[in-house]
Amino acid sequence: MAAEGIPEVVAAASIPAAAPAAAPVAATEELSLDSQVAEKVVSQVKHYFTDANLNHDSFMRKGITMHDGWIPFSTLIRFNKLRQLIGVPEDPKIIDMRRPNKRLPRPPPIAKKFVNWLAAAVKAGVTEADAVEVNDSSVRRKEPFVESDEWFSRTVHVKGLPYGQEYVDASEELTEFFAQHGEVALLRMRRNPKTKAFKGNLLVEFGTVEQAEAVAQMTDLEFEGHKLAPVMLSAYHDEKMAADEYIHPELCKPGQTYPTFEEWCVAHGREVPLPRGAKPKVAETKKSKVKLLTPKEIVAVPNVLVKFTGAEGIAIDDLKKALGAAGNVKYVDIQNGATEGIVRFKEPVAEQAIESYAEGMPVEDSAVVLRLEAVNAEDESAFYERAKAASEAAIARKNAQALNGNGKRSGGQSESSSKRTRSN
Repeated sequence: MAAEGIPEVVAAASIPAAAPAAAPVAATEELSLDSQVAEKVVSQVKHYFTDANLNHDSFMRKGITMHDGWIPFSTLIRFNKLRQLIGVPEDPKIIDMRRPNKRLPRPPPIAKKFVNWLAAAVKAGVTEADAVEVNDSSVRRKEPFVESDEWFSRTVHVKGLPYGQEYVDASEELTEFFAQHGEVALLRMRRNPKTKAFKGNLLVEFGTVEQAEAVAQMTDLEFEGHKLAPVMLSAYHDEKMAADEYIHPELCKPGQTYPTFEEWCVAHGREVPLPRGAKPKVAETKKSKVKLLTPKEIVAVPNVLVKFTGAEGIAIDDLKKALGAAGNVKYVDIQNGATEGIVRFKEPVAEQAIESYAEGMPVEDSAVVLRLEAVNAEDESAFYERAKAASEAAIARKNAQALNGNGKRSGGQSESSSKRTRSN
């Protein structure tokens, strides 16, 4: 069974049109969209608010945190898929400005008739049974969104389609194709981050792990004459990690920390690429004189690590302040959303801290009481491995800044996708 929405490639409104969109059947500005177009529009709008889409769509995730969750029709009409479906023309000024080193101007207003068509279709198509609700000017989810990482274990990576070839109604047709083998929660077409060209690869999220694994084992998948090569995303990710390749944001495993592209390039001795069309800010002769930093060796120090539990809902600063009662805190290692972690003290006070707070360590201005315990050998080894990786990433980031000049980063992954642990 196919997903209710019509999944897009990349979140929000930055996807290039696959082909010229047919204008909706409407005799005058007052008339509504053709019924078939309206049905697709409503399905697409509802898709934007699904858990599957919001797990990957940072624009929509930010949007639903403002204005009590309401997203205006005037914002939705700018999303590329809806523009194509409704027939909103491209603004020639915007097209002309898509050149290197040119910042796009503020988008011009879209003709009110298109916003009205969108609003009329959604108001007529959304029912009480749907997960969204509508008012005169906006749409929102009925239930709060809770981000989940379960999608990773239900996703299949698929290769085999031609690079750069665009398909009319690609998302719909591919979703329908894979829906023969299970419930498709989301289908994403991987694109070149600079050119937006289709890379020929797909990420298909299924409703269950079992459905995903069954598809990943298929050897006879074929779409329009192209033999497809499916594999579980987790296996594809691990294969690229083992080969020490750069991990693109859409392949990142939830909860793990990855280097930005600039950091990865520096760590692998590759020149950090400049943004498309940009000119080097520093002459090559000057770049060759830049002194690059090297990571310091991470040495295991006895009696400085303590494991803590019970840190539910505690901010990192409050956590450091509470642990600071036992000694000078150098580093707190705790994953986002976790309730346990490891603290690294500057002095060897671990045994003393555990003994002093045998009955628990209270957190100021809360009812939380932390429990301290000794760190076993396995956890200690994992801690120092993470510390080493964090140190190397930090040095690589500083080297990238030095090579690019002005201490500024350019291109690559966003800061939000590069750091996913609560630490200091």
